[in-house]
Amino acid sequence: MLRLLLESEKTILTYNHKSLLFMSKKIVVIAAVLSVFLFSPIPSMAVQGLKETKVPDALNPELDHLLTLTSPDSKNTFDLRRIEKVLDFVASPKSSSALYYADKKFGANSAYYEFDIQSDLNHILRYAFNPEIPSFAYMPSSVRLCYWSEVNGHKQPLPKLWDSPPNPDSPVIVKGVEHIEITPDLFSGAYYRYDMDKTLILCKYRGSNLLISISKQKDKSDVGRKGLILGKDEDWNYFYSGQKGLTKTGLGWAKSYMYDSFSVSFYYEVNEKTPMVRCGIFKWLRAGWANLNLVKKKHIRKGLERCSRDFKAILGHPSLPKASELAGIFSDFNKLSLDYLRKKVKPHLRILESLLDNEKPRFKSFAELLKTGRYLNQMTRQEMQAILVLEYVKTILSPDFSSRLKRDSFARHHG
Repeated sequence: MLRLLLESEKTILTYNHKSLLFMSKKIVVIAAVLSVFLFSPIPSMAVQGLKETKVPDALNPELDHLLTLTSPDSKNTFDLRRIEKVLDFVASPKSSSALYYADKKFGANSAYYEFDIQSDLNHILRYAFNPEIPSFAYMPSSVRLCYWSEVNGHKQPLPKLWDSPPNPDSPVIVKGVEHIEITPDLFSGAYYRYDMDKTLILCKYRGSNLLISISKQKDKSDVGRKGLILGKDEDWNYFYSGQKGLTKTGLGWAKSYMYDSFSVSFYYEVNEKTPMVRCGIFKWLRAGWANLNLVKKKHIRKGLERCSRDFKAILGHPSLPKASELAGIFSDFNKLSLDYLRKKVKPHLRILESLLDNEKPRFKSFAELLKTGRYLNQMTRQEMQAILVLEYVKTILSPDFSSRLKRDSFARHHG
């Protein structure tokens, strides 16, 4: 009897061991599949051909210092002398064939990207950091919704930083929490919602104006949901299903998350006489499935390019209305009734419906949501207002915007 029990136990242990090996192999295989599909942008020859180049090691403790400043409980104080090497790196010439990255932090890969805007910092503050203009207006291919839920410990709007000229001895520091919902990933179709601890520092460095924006994700994101990019990404036509999973074939079941995301962005007025602002961004991202990080450096770099492309094009567009005009138009959206908002977003939803008709049959249920009106009826005020912002930005970039008076009707009657 004892021998039978021992043999039986051995059989069970062997079976369990094989089962564990099978499950482990299955997880590895699924992870390998997801590493190909999840958070993998459409291949970019520019990114593919870049040589991975680590930034100088001396930059890492300075970046660490900045990242500590996002925590609401942090007792660390900002010290420009502790980030001089980082600022010199941002201002220095770079190789166009390099994909720069910093040390991993919290298990997250990173990438650095920079671009120049032919304007002064005051221009960027008035537009991109204006409490009356939603910041996602300048990042339509990357961010669906974005707003500050808390500023300096209170539910209050962001201060008008352009009214606070930077003082060499007394930087302006703003801390708060920002809520973000991103657009669908270029390949997997997933989109995510999360909160960020954020710190803005307006100061002077070697006589030039400088804004530093630091953010760190508070907790892991809401579970990834199925979204679609309809047509070209630069057309900004996105569908948000609200359903958990990925839209990539065979991966609809996957419960993916953004586990950690943090960044340090510099807006450095490197040339005041012929206005030019250098925008340099360090970003770390850890995201995937089953707590596995499936994000590579090239994915982060591609995402930064995607976001920066719109930011630069919109802020530098010759037909961009005055910031005060945009603020007035977008602020008026808050006064519209829900019924009127539904009426105004219907043309956009009809465009999405026609584009969905050209998609694969498995997305028929998405089209039905639009056709029956269920999609519109469940939209929140913020989601509908975001569509109006998006459509207005499209009119600004249209070729004949400057010769038309449609923006005036937008300002008066929103249509």
